[in-house]
Amino acid sequence: MEVNGPIIFIDDDEDDQLLFKPLLEEIAPDSPILFFTNGQLAVDYLRTTEHRPFLIISEVSMQVMNGLELRRQIEQDDTLKKRAIPFIFLTHPVYKHLVEEAYELTIQGFFEKKQSLPEMRTQLKAIVDYWSNCLHPNRFTGDE
Repeated sequence: MEVNGPIIFIDDDEDDQLLFKPLLEEIAPDSPILFFTNGQLAVDYLRTTEHRPFLIISEVSMQVMNGLELRRQIEQDDTLKKRAIPFIFLTHPVYKHLVEEAYELTIQGFFEKKQSLPEMRTQLKAIVDYWSNCLHPNRFTGDE
């Protein structure tokens, strides 16, 4: 995990992309924000990029490949799994069975999208701040 690595944001709702893009650019100005409209596009990117993503933030409900299927694909791919990219769900609406299923897939967080811009900013800032300060296997570059 590179603190300045790209933030991967997966959501097929263009309105949400328009809302979250400036917030993420403000909160994490040194991290490129890469948007994908479905999980398959994100997996294709992750399998071909040399970049070390900082964080994956995904909607659960999407067409083509939903967030749960995306997480399963990452967990089943030894190379992607070993990269240990923090994986967060940011979704609405939230149902208990989705939260339970998501945590069975060893995600690192599950959040319900807030309804106002100030609440969204606070929520995203807390997520980015946490992972910016968290010790994580991918923060080490050698044999430290």
